[in-house]
Amino acid sequence: LPVEVMPMARSYVARELVALGGSPVWRQGFTTANANVILDVHGMDITDPAGLEAAINNIVGVVTNGLFAQRPADVLILGRASGVEVMSR
Repeated sequence: LPVEVMPMARSYVARELVALGGSPVWRQGFTTANANVILDVHGMDITDPAGLEAAINNIVGVVTNGLFAQRPADVLILGRASGVEVMSR
């Protein structure tokens, strides 16, 4: 699960993600368009996606995360062998 984090909060957020049951790994050498870093969280039990999304986003220093349970995507773009498929709600 990717989590976008403000650089100065990386260690704090990582400890909080461990407390939530994950194993965060800093994606070194990569920054987002907003100059933030990514923590890739492995081994996290996602039985309540909306609740976990809220809990992660409420950690100070988290910008956003890769769960989109509270507000699903409006458009899905799939790359297929036959070409690109665009699906919308």
